[in-house]
Amino acid sequence: MASVEHLADAVLFPSLGRPTVANWIHQPVAAGLGGFVLFGREATSGDQLRRLTGELRSLAPGTHIAVDEEGGDVSRLEATGMISTPGNLALGRIDDLEVTRECAVQLGLALRSVGVDWNFAPAVDVAVNPLTPNGVRCFGNDRARVGEHAAAWVDGLQSTGVSACAKHFPGHGLSGTDAHLGTPDLELSRAELVDAYLDPFRTVIAAGVDSIMVSHPRVPALDDYPASISKPVITGLLRDELGYDGVVITDALEMQGVALVADLPRAAVLALQAGADALCLGSWSFGDDVETCVAAITAAVASGDLDRKQLERSVERLEQIGSREPTVTGEPDHQLGFRLARQAIEVDGQPELRGAAVLVVRLEPGISPAAGRGHGDVEGLLESRGLIVERIAVAGETYNGEGMVRAGISEFRSEYGSDGEVIVLVRSPHRYQWQQRLLDEILQTTKDVIVLDMGLVDRDFSATRAWIRTFGGSSACATAAADLLRPEQWR
Repeated sequence: MASVEHLADAVLFPSLGRPTVANWIHQPVAAGLGGFVLFGREATSGDQLRRLTGELRSLAPGTHIAVDEEGGDVSRLEATGMISTPGNLALGRIDDLEVTRECAVQLGLALRSVGVDWNFAPAVDVAVNPLTPNGVRCFGNDRARVGEHAAAWVDGLQSTGVSACAKHFPGHGLSGTDAHLGTPDLELSRAELVDAYLDPFRTVIAAGVDSIMVSHPRVPALDDYPASISKPVITGLLRDELGYDGVVITDALEMQGVALVADLPRAAVLALQAGADALCLGSWSFGDDVETCVAAITAAVASGDLDRKQLERSVERLEQIGSREPTVTGEPDHQLGFRLARQAIEVDGQPELRGAAVLVVRLEPGISPAAGRGHGDVEGLLESRGLIVERIAVAGETYNGEGMVRAGISEFRSEYGSDGEVIVLVRSPHRYQWQQRLLDEILQTTKDVIVLDMGLVDRDFSATRAWIRTFGGSSACATAAADLLRPEQWR
Protein backbone atom coordinates (compact mmCIF):
# COMPACT_ATOMS: atom_id res chain seq x y z
CA MET A 1 0.00 0.00 0.00
CA ALA A 2 1.33 3.42 -0.96
CA SER A 3 2.14 5.84 1.83
CA VAL A 4 0.16 9.05 2.23
CA GLU A 5 3.31 10.98 1.32
CA HIS A 6 3.58 9.02 -1.93
CA LEU A 7 -0.07 9.74 -2.76
CA ALA A 8 0.44 13.42 -1.98
CA ASP A 9 3.44 13.61 -4.31
CA ALA A 10 1.56 11.75 -7.05
CA VAL A 11 -1.09 14.48 -7.47
CA LEU A 12 1.42 17.35 -7.80
CA PHE A 13 2.56 18.88 -11.09
CA PRO A 14 5.17 21.62 -10.63
CA SER A 15 7.27 23.30 -13.27
CA LEU A 16 10.79 22.09 -14.00
CA GLY A 17 12.48 25.49 -14.10
CA ARG A 18 15.12 24.91 -16.77
CA PRO A 19 15.63 23.02 -20.07
CA THR A 20 17.72 20.35 -18.34
CA VAL A 21 17.09 17.93 -15.48
CA ALA A 22 17.11 20.20 -12.43
CA ASN A 23 18.94 19.18 -9.27
CA TRP A 24 15.88 19.64 -7.05
CA ILE A 25 13.73 17.01 -8.77
CA HIS A 26 15.46 13.82 -7.66
CA GLN A 27 13.89 13.49 -4.21
CA PRO A 28 10.27 14.22 -5.23
CA VAL A 29 10.57 12.04 -8.34
CA ALA A 30 11.84 9.18 -6.19
CA ALA A 31 8.92 9.83 -3.82
CA GLY A 32 6.41 9.43 -6.66
CA LEU A 33 5.86 12.92 -8.07
CA GLY A 34 3.01 12.94 -10.58
CA GLY A 35 4.95 14.79 -13.25
CA PHE A 36 5.94 18.15 -14.65
CA VAL A 37 4.39 20.95 -16.65
CA LEU A 38 6.86 22.37 -19.18
CA PHE A 39 6.61 26.05 -19.96
CA GLY A 40 8.41 28.23 -22.48
CA ARG A 41 11.81 28.45 -20.80
CA GLU A 42 11.99 24.66 -20.59
CA ALA A 43 11.61 24.11 -24.34
CA THR A 44 14.35 25.34 -26.64
CA SER A 45 14.39 22.80 -29.48
CA GLY A 46 12.88 19.51 -30.52
CA ASP A 47 16.11 17.62 -29.80
CA GLN A 48 16.42 19.23 -26.38
CA LEU A 49 12.84 18.28 -25.49
CA ARG A 50 13.39 14.68 -26.55
CA ARG A 51 16.52 14.46 -24.41
CA LEU A 52 14.80 16.09 -21.46
CA THR A 53 11.67 13.94 -21.47
CA GLY A 54 13.78 10.81 -22.02
CA GLU A 55 15.96 11.61 -19.01
CA LEU A 56 12.93 12.38 -16.83
CA ARG A 57 11.31 9.08 -17.73
CA SER A 58 14.53 7.18 -17.16
CA LEU A 59 14.30 8.39 -13.56
CA ALA A 60 10.61 7.44 -13.27
CA PRO A 61 8.91 5.67 -16.22
CA GLY A 62 5.41 6.66 -15.09
CA THR A 63 6.13 10.39 -14.97
CA HIS A 64 3.57 12.48 -16.85
CA ILE A 65 4.91 15.39 -18.88
CA ALA A 66 2.43 18.12 -19.74
CA VAL A 67 2.50 21.34 -21.74
CA ASP A 68 0.16 24.14 -22.73
CA GLU A 69 0.10 23.68 -26.51
CA GLU A 70 -3.06 25.30 -27.81
CA GLY A 71 -1.42 26.38 -31.04
CA GLY A 72 -1.57 30.02 -32.05
CA ASP A 73 -0.63 32.51 -29.35
CA VAL A 74 -0.24 29.89 -26.58
CA SER A 75 2.44 27.54 -27.83
CA ARG A 76 5.48 25.81 -26.38
CA LEU A 77 6.54 24.19 -29.64
CA GLU A 78 6.57 27.25 -31.87
CA ALA A 79 9.62 28.82 -30.22
CA THR A 80 11.50 25.54 -30.77
CA GLY A 81 10.95 25.84 -34.53
CA MET A 82 9.07 22.53 -34.64
CA ILE A 83 5.60 23.66 -35.73
CA SER A 84 3.46 26.77 -35.94
CA THR A 85 -0.32 26.85 -36.33
CA PRO A 86 -3.06 29.41 -36.08
CA GLY A 87 -4.95 29.21 -32.80
CA ASN A 88 -8.57 28.62 -31.91
CA LEU A 89 -9.88 32.00 -33.05
CA ALA A 90 -8.52 31.49 -36.56
CA LEU A 91 -9.82 27.92 -36.67
CA GLY A 92 -13.22 29.21 -35.63
CA ARG A 93 -13.13 31.70 -38.52
CA ILE A 94 -12.33 28.91 -40.99
CA ASP A 95 -15.19 27.03 -39.31
CA ASP A 96 -14.48 23.59 -40.74
CA LEU A 97 -14.52 20.87 -38.10
CA GLU A 98 -12.28 18.58 -40.10
CA VAL A 99 -9.70 21.38 -40.40
CA THR A 100 -9.83 21.88 -36.63
CA ARG A 101 -9.42 18.16 -36.05
CA GLU A 102 -6.48 17.92 -38.45
CA CYS A 103 -4.72 20.88 -36.84
CA ALA A 104 -4.94 19.11 -33.47
CA VAL A 105 -3.65 15.90 -35.03
CA GLN A 106 -0.49 17.65 -36.25
CA LEU A 107 0.11 19.23 -32.85
CA GLY A 108 -0.41 15.84 -31.22
CA LEU A 109 2.10 14.17 -33.53
CA ALA A 110 4.64 16.88 -32.74
CA LEU A 111 4.05 16.54 -28.99
CA ARG A 112 4.27 12.78 -29.06
CA SER A 113 7.54 12.96 -30.98
CA VAL A 114 9.14 14.88 -28.08
CA GLY A 115 7.75 12.69 -25.30
CA VAL A 116 4.80 14.77 -24.09
CA ASP A 117 1.77 12.71 -23.03
CA TRP A 118 -0.60 15.40 -21.68
CA ASN A 119 -1.62 18.61 -23.39
CA PHE A 120 -3.50 21.31 -21.46
CA ALA A 121 -5.71 22.16 -24.43
CA PRO A 122 -8.11 22.99 -25.95
CA ALA A 123 -9.56 26.13 -24.40
CA VAL A 124 -13.32 25.85 -24.70
CA ASP A 125 -14.11 29.29 -23.32
CA VAL A 126 -16.70 31.25 -25.29
CA ALA A 127 -15.86 34.87 -26.15
CA VAL A 128 -19.25 36.30 -25.20
CA ASN A 129 -17.49 39.30 -23.65
CA PRO A 130 -15.15 41.04 -26.12
CA LEU A 131 -13.11 42.27 -23.14
CA THR A 132 -12.09 38.77 -22.11
CA PRO A 133 -8.28 38.49 -22.14
CA ASN A 134 -8.73 34.95 -23.47
CA GLY A 135 -10.50 36.08 -26.64
CA VAL A 136 -7.88 35.03 -29.19
CA ARG A 137 -7.83 31.58 -27.55
CA CYS A 138 -11.57 31.02 -28.10
CA PHE A 139 -13.11 29.34 -31.15
CA GLY A 140 -15.70 32.12 -31.17
CA ASN A 141 -18.76 33.47 -29.36
CA ASP A 142 -21.33 30.86 -30.35
CA ARG A 143 -21.62 28.32 -27.55
CA ALA A 144 -22.79 25.40 -29.65
CA ARG A 145 -20.19 25.91 -32.36
CA VAL A 146 -17.38 26.30 -29.81
CA GLY A 147 -18.38 22.95 -28.35
CA GLU A 148 -18.30 21.29 -31.77
CA HIS A 149 -14.85 22.67 -32.61
CA ALA A 150 -13.54 21.71 -29.17
CA ALA A 151 -14.82 18.15 -29.60
CA ALA A 152 -13.14 17.89 -33.00
CA TRP A 153 -9.90 19.23 -31.50
CA VAL A 154 -10.05 16.71 -28.64
CA ASP A 155 -10.68 13.86 -31.06
CA GLY A 156 -7.76 14.89 -33.26
CA LEU A 157 -5.28 15.30 -30.43
CA GLN A 158 -6.23 12.10 -28.61
CA SER A 159 -6.03 10.08 -31.83
CA THR A 160 -2.24 10.56 -31.54
CA GLY A 161 -2.17 9.08 -28.02
CA VAL A 162 -1.73 12.44 -26.25
CA SER A 163 -4.35 13.23 -23.61
CA ALA A 164 -6.36 16.43 -24.05
CA CYS A 165 -7.47 18.77 -21.28
CA ALA A 166 -10.51 21.00 -21.83
CA LYS A 167 -10.25 24.33 -20.04
CA HIS A 168 -11.01 26.66 -18.23
CA PHE A 169 -13.99 25.20 -16.35
CA PRO A 170 -16.54 26.66 -15.75
CA GLY A 171 -15.53 29.11 -18.50
CA HIS A 172 -13.69 32.44 -18.67
CA GLY A 173 -15.52 34.04 -21.57
CA LEU A 174 -18.05 36.08 -19.58
CA SER A 175 -15.56 38.06 -17.48
CA GLY A 176 -13.04 40.68 -18.53
CA THR A 177 -10.84 39.91 -15.50
CA ASP A 178 -7.59 38.03 -16.06
CA ALA A 179 -7.36 35.14 -13.55
CA HIS A 180 -3.57 35.56 -13.50
CA LEU A 181 -4.09 38.99 -11.95
CA GLY A 182 -7.37 38.73 -10.01
CA THR A 183 -10.44 36.61 -9.38
CA PRO A 184 -13.05 36.80 -12.17
CA ASP A 185 -16.70 36.75 -11.14
CA LEU A 186 -19.31 34.84 -13.12
CA GLU A 187 -22.56 36.60 -12.26
CA LEU A 188 -24.77 33.68 -13.23
CA SER A 189 -27.35 31.63 -11.39
CA ARG A 190 -26.89 27.90 -11.08
CA ALA A 191 -29.75 27.44 -13.54
CA GLU A 192 -28.03 29.69 -16.11
CA LEU A 193 -24.81 27.73 -15.72
CA VAL A 194 -26.51 24.37 -16.10
CA ASP A 195 -28.96 25.33 -18.83
CA ALA A 196 -26.49 26.87 -21.29
CA TYR A 197 -23.17 28.22 -20.01
CA LEU A 198 -21.59 24.80 -19.48
CA ASP A 199 -22.71 23.36 -22.82
CA PRO A 200 -19.23 23.34 -24.44
CA PHE A 201 -17.97 21.21 -21.56
CA ARG A 202 -20.90 18.84 -21.99
CA THR A 203 -19.87 18.43 -25.62
CA VAL A 204 -16.21 17.64 -24.90
CA ILE A 205 -17.20 15.26 -22.11
CA ALA A 206 -19.40 13.41 -24.60
CA ALA A 207 -16.39 13.38 -26.97
CA GLY A 208 -14.35 11.51 -24.33
CA VAL A 209 -11.90 14.18 -23.20
CA ASP A 210 -9.32 12.66 -20.85
CA SER A 211 -9.11 15.61 -18.46
CA ILE A 212 -10.64 18.97 -17.58
CA MET A 213 -8.86 21.96 -16.06
CA VAL A 214 -10.75 24.02 -13.49
CA SER A 215 -9.65 27.62 -13.27
CA HIS A 216 -10.23 30.40 -10.76
CA PRO A 217 -13.43 32.29 -11.60
CA ARG A 218 -15.80 32.67 -8.70
CA VAL A 219 -19.48 31.80 -9.08
CA PRO A 220 -21.14 33.86 -6.33
CA ALA A 221 -24.42 32.00 -6.76
CA LEU A 222 -22.66 28.80 -5.63
CA ASP A 223 -19.67 29.66 -3.47
CA ASP A 224 -17.41 32.44 -2.25
CA TYR A 225 -14.32 30.44 -3.22
CA PRO A 226 -12.80 30.42 -6.73
CA ALA A 227 -13.87 27.41 -8.82
CA SER A 228 -10.49 25.67 -8.47
CA ILE A 229 -11.03 25.22 -4.72
CA SER A 230 -14.83 25.06 -4.70
CA LYS A 231 -16.64 21.80 -3.92
CA PRO A 232 -19.99 23.11 -5.26
CA VAL A 233 -18.26 23.78 -8.59
CA ILE A 234 -15.95 20.76 -8.99
CA THR A 235 -18.04 18.09 -7.28
CA GLY A 236 -21.46 19.71 -7.60
CA LEU A 237 -21.32 20.95 -11.20
CA LEU A 238 -18.57 19.02 -12.95
CA ARG A 239 -18.81 15.64 -11.25
CA ASP A 240 -22.49 15.40 -10.26
CA GLU A 241 -24.32 17.64 -12.75
CA LEU A 242 -22.23 16.89 -15.85
CA GLY A 243 -21.32 13.35 -14.79
CA TYR A 244 -17.62 13.72 -15.48
CA ASP A 245 -15.42 10.97 -14.05
CA GLY A 246 -12.13 11.71 -15.79
CA VAL A 247 -9.11 13.57 -14.45
CA VAL A 248 -9.74 17.03 -13.02
CA ILE A 249 -6.68 19.28 -12.69
CA THR A 250 -6.53 22.80 -11.34
CA ASP A 251 -5.21 25.77 -13.23
CA ALA A 252 -1.93 27.04 -11.79
CA LEU A 253 -2.36 27.60 -8.07
CA GLU A 254 0.24 30.40 -8.12
CA MET A 255 -2.19 32.60 -10.08
CA GLN A 256 -3.63 35.59 -8.25
CA GLY A 257 -7.17 34.43 -8.94
CA VAL A 258 -6.73 31.85 -6.18
CA ALA A 259 -3.55 33.04 -4.42
CA LEU A 260 -5.38 36.14 -3.18
CA VAL A 261 -7.77 33.80 -1.38
CA ALA A 262 -5.49 30.99 -0.18
CA ASP A 263 -1.73 30.44 -0.15
CA LEU A 264 -0.32 27.50 -2.08
CA PRO A 265 -0.42 24.73 0.57
CA ARG A 266 -3.90 25.69 1.72
CA ALA A 267 -5.14 25.98 -1.87
CA ALA A 268 -3.69 22.51 -2.58
CA VAL A 269 -5.72 20.96 0.25
CA LEU A 270 -8.88 22.91 -0.60
CA ALA A 271 -8.67 21.86 -4.27
CA LEU A 272 -8.39 18.19 -3.33
CA GLN A 273 -11.24 18.52 -0.85
CA ALA A 274 -13.29 20.12 -3.61
CA GLY A 275 -12.79 17.10 -5.87
CA ALA A 276 -9.70 17.86 -7.98
CA ASP A 277 -7.37 14.96 -8.83
CA ALA A 278 -4.23 16.86 -9.79
CA LEU A 279 -2.69 20.19 -8.86
CA CYS A 280 -0.90 22.36 -11.40
CA LEU A 281 1.35 24.39 -9.10
CA GLY A 282 2.52 26.95 -11.65
CA SER A 283 5.43 28.03 -13.81
CA TRP A 284 7.45 29.29 -10.84
CA SER A 285 6.76 26.43 -8.44
CA PHE A 286 9.65 24.10 -7.68
CA GLY A 287 11.04 21.88 -4.90
CA ASP A 288 10.18 24.04 -1.88
CA ASP A 289 6.59 24.34 -3.06
CA VAL A 290 6.35 20.58 -3.59
CA GLU A 291 7.57 20.00 -0.03
CA THR A 292 5.09 22.43 1.54
CA CYS A 293 2.19 20.99 -0.46
CA VAL A 294 3.09 17.39 0.47
CA ALA A 295 3.29 18.41 4.12
CA ALA A 296 -0.10 20.17 3.96
CA ILE A 297 -1.80 17.25 2.20
CA THR A 298 -0.42 14.61 4.56
CA ALA A 299 -1.42 16.72 7.57
CA ALA A 300 -4.95 17.06 6.17
CA VAL A 301 -5.22 13.27 5.80
CA ALA A 302 -3.87 12.75 9.33
CA SER A 303 -6.43 15.17 10.79
CA GLY A 304 -9.31 13.61 8.88
CA ASP A 305 -9.90 16.73 6.76
CA LEU A 306 -8.99 14.85 3.58
CA ASP A 307 -9.98 11.28 2.72
CA ARG A 308 -7.08 9.00 1.83
CA LYS A 309 -9.39 6.98 -0.44
CA GLN A 310 -10.05 10.11 -2.47
CA LEU A 311 -6.31 10.49 -3.07
CA GLU A 312 -6.08 6.84 -4.10
CA ARG A 313 -8.91 7.34 -6.59
CA SER A 314 -7.20 10.42 -8.01
CA VAL A 315 -3.97 8.51 -8.54
CA GLU A 316 -5.92 5.75 -10.31
CA ARG A 317 -7.48 8.30 -12.63
CA LEU A 318 -4.09 9.82 -13.40
CA GLU A 319 -2.80 6.44 -14.55
CA GLN A 320 -5.09 6.79 -17.59
CA ILE A 321 -3.35 9.93 -18.84
CA GLY A 322 -1.37 9.23 -22.01
CA SER A 323 -2.44 5.60 -22.05
CA ARG A 324 -4.44 5.70 -25.30
CA GLU A 325 -3.13 3.63 -28.16
CA PRO A 326 -2.55 6.06 -31.03
CA THR A 327 -4.65 5.55 -34.15
CA VAL A 328 -2.69 8.20 -36.07
CA THR A 329 1.09 8.02 -36.33
CA GLY A 330 3.85 9.51 -38.43
CA GLU A 331 5.68 12.81 -38.75
CA PRO A 332 3.73 16.06 -38.33
CA ASP A 333 2.94 18.19 -41.35
CA HIS A 334 4.97 21.30 -40.58
CA GLN A 335 3.34 23.30 -43.38
CA LEU A 336 -0.28 22.77 -42.38
CA GLY A 337 -0.32 25.75 -40.03
CA PHE A 338 0.86 28.13 -42.74
CA ARG A 339 -1.81 26.89 -45.14
CA LEU A 340 -4.49 27.30 -42.49
CA ALA A 341 -3.30 30.79 -41.55
CA ARG A 342 -3.64 31.88 -45.18
CA GLN A 343 -7.11 30.35 -45.24
CA ALA A 344 -8.19 32.21 -42.10
CA ILE A 345 -6.86 35.66 -42.97
CA GLU A 346 -9.27 38.43 -43.97
CA VAL A 347 -8.48 41.76 -45.59
CA ASP A 348 -10.16 44.98 -46.67
CA GLY A 349 -8.49 47.50 -48.95
CA GLN A 350 -5.10 47.41 -50.67
CA PRO A 351 -2.42 45.96 -48.35
CA GLU A 352 0.46 45.43 -50.76
CA LEU A 353 3.48 47.58 -49.90
CA ARG A 354 5.04 49.44 -52.83
CA GLY A 355 7.57 51.67 -51.08
CA ALA A 356 11.13 50.81 -50.12
CA ALA A 357 10.69 51.35 -46.38
CA VAL A 358 8.08 50.52 -43.76
CA LEU A 359 7.57 51.57 -40.15
CA VAL A 360 5.81 48.97 -37.99
CA VAL A 361 4.18 50.52 -34.92
CA ARG A 362 3.33 47.81 -32.38
CA LEU A 363 0.76 48.67 -29.73
CA GLU A 364 1.50 45.91 -27.25
CA PRO A 365 -1.19 44.28 -25.11
CA GLY A 366 -0.84 43.92 -21.34
CA ILE A 367 1.73 41.42 -20.13
CA SER A 368 -0.18 38.30 -19.10
CA PRO A 369 -0.21 34.63 -20.11
CA ALA A 370 -3.99 34.89 -20.56
CA ALA A 371 -3.55 36.91 -23.74
CA GLY A 372 -0.87 34.60 -25.04
CA ARG A 373 2.28 35.76 -26.75
CA GLY A 374 2.37 36.11 -30.49
CA HIS A 375 5.73 34.82 -31.72
CA GLY A 376 5.23 36.10 -35.24
CA ASP A 377 8.06 38.36 -36.44
CA VAL A 378 6.30 40.45 -39.05
CA GLU A 379 9.20 42.89 -39.17
CA GLY A 380 11.78 40.18 -39.83
CA LEU A 381 9.64 38.64 -42.54
CA LEU A 382 9.27 41.98 -44.33
CA GLU A 383 12.98 42.70 -44.01
CA SER A 384 13.79 39.32 -45.55
CA ARG A 385 11.69 40.38 -48.54
CA GLY A 386 13.85 43.38 -49.32
CA LEU A 387 12.26 46.19 -47.31
CA ILE A 388 13.93 48.69 -45.03
CA VAL A 389 12.07 48.04 -41.78
CA GLU A 390 11.90 50.29 -38.73
CA ARG A 391 9.96 49.53 -35.58
CA ILE A 392 8.39 51.26 -32.61
CA ALA A 393 6.85 49.11 -29.88
CA VAL A 394 5.00 50.65 -26.94
CA ALA A 395 2.88 49.30 -24.12
CA GLY A 396 0.63 51.04 -21.64
CA GLU A 397 3.51 51.32 -19.17
CA THR A 398 6.01 52.71 -21.71
CA TYR A 399 7.33 56.12 -20.68
CA ASN A 400 5.98 58.69 -23.13
CA GLY A 401 4.78 55.85 -25.36
CA GLU A 402 2.16 57.92 -27.13
CA GLY A 403 4.69 60.70 -27.70
CA MET A 404 7.14 58.15 -29.12
CA VAL A 405 4.57 57.00 -31.67
CA ARG A 406 3.62 60.52 -32.75
CA ALA A 407 7.22 61.65 -33.11
CA GLY A 408 8.36 58.39 -34.70
CA ILE A 409 5.72 58.44 -37.44
CA SER A 410 6.44 62.10 -38.21
CA GLU A 411 10.20 61.56 -38.39
CA PHE A 412 9.81 58.43 -40.54
CA ARG A 413 7.55 60.21 -43.01
CA SER A 414 9.98 63.11 -43.14
CA GLU A 415 12.84 60.71 -43.90
CA TYR A 416 11.17 58.57 -46.56
CA GLY A 417 8.25 60.63 -47.86
CA SER A 418 6.03 58.67 -50.26
CA ASP A 419 8.56 55.85 -50.27
CA GLY A 420 7.81 55.07 -46.61
CA GLU A 421 4.67 53.28 -45.42
CA VAL A 422 3.21 52.81 -41.95
CA ILE A 423 1.72 49.63 -40.46
CA VAL A 424 0.04 49.75 -37.06
CA LEU A 425 0.09 46.27 -35.51
CA VAL A 426 -2.49 45.67 -32.80
CA ARG A 427 -3.85 42.72 -30.80
CA SER A 428 -7.33 43.27 -29.35
CA PRO A 429 -6.85 47.06 -28.99
CA HIS A 430 -10.44 47.55 -27.78
CA ARG A 431 -9.34 46.24 -24.38
CA TYR A 432 -7.05 49.23 -23.74
CA GLN A 433 -8.22 52.84 -23.53
CA TRP A 434 -4.75 54.22 -24.27
CA GLN A 435 -4.63 52.22 -27.51
CA GLN A 436 -8.07 53.43 -28.54
CA ARG A 437 -7.03 57.04 -27.94
CA LEU A 438 -3.75 56.67 -29.82
CA LEU A 439 -5.38 54.83 -32.71
CA ASP A 440 -7.91 57.62 -33.11
CA GLU A 441 -5.07 60.12 -33.38
CA ILE A 442 -3.03 58.02 -35.82
CA LEU A 443 -6.00 57.45 -38.12
CA GLN A 444 -6.77 61.17 -38.17
CA THR A 445 -3.22 62.33 -38.89
CA THR A 446 -1.55 59.57 -40.91
CA LYS A 447 -2.59 58.96 -44.50
CA ASP A 448 -2.62 55.50 -46.06
CA VAL A 449 -1.99 53.68 -42.78
CA ILE A 450 -2.37 49.89 -42.77
CA VAL A 451 -3.82 48.25 -39.67
CA LEU A 452 -2.62 44.71 -39.01
CA ASP A 453 -5.01 43.29 -36.43
CA MET A 454 -3.68 40.04 -34.89
CA GLY A 455 -6.14 39.56 -32.04
CA LEU A 456 -9.84 39.36 -31.28
CA VAL A 457 -11.60 41.79 -33.61
CA ASP A 458 -14.00 44.26 -32.01
CA ARG A 459 -13.27 47.52 -33.87
CA ASP A 460 -13.76 48.29 -37.55
CA PHE A 461 -10.69 49.64 -39.34
CA SER A 462 -12.08 49.23 -42.86
CA ALA A 463 -11.83 52.99 -43.51
CA THR A 464 -8.02 52.72 -43.56
CA ARG A 465 -5.98 52.00 -46.69
CA ALA A 466 -5.95 48.32 -45.65
CA TRP A 467 -7.16 46.31 -42.68
CA ILE A 468 -5.70 42.82 -42.27
CA ARG A 469 -7.15 40.38 -39.71
CA THR A 470 -5.09 37.29 -38.90
CA PHE A 471 -7.04 36.23 -35.75
CA GLY A 472 -3.81 35.36 -33.96
CA GLY A 473 -0.15 36.26 -33.63
CA SER A 474 1.67 33.01 -34.33
CA SER A 475 4.50 32.72 -36.86
CA ALA A 476 2.07 31.08 -39.26
CA CYS A 477 -0.30 34.05 -38.94
CA ALA A 478 2.56 36.54 -39.35
CA THR A 479 3.71 34.77 -42.50
CA ALA A 480 0.21 34.94 -43.95
CA ALA A 481 0.16 38.69 -43.27
CA ALA A 482 3.61 39.18 -44.81
CA ASP A 483 2.44 37.35 -47.94
CA LEU A 484 -0.24 40.01 -48.37
CA LEU A 485 2.01 42.94 -47.52
CA ARG A 486 5.01 41.85 -49.59
CA PRO A 487 4.15 38.97 -51.93
CA GLU A 488 6.78 36.41 -52.85
CA GLN A 489 7.53 37.97 -56.24
CA TRP A 490 9.17 40.90 -54.45
CA ARG A 491 11.92 38.64 -53.08
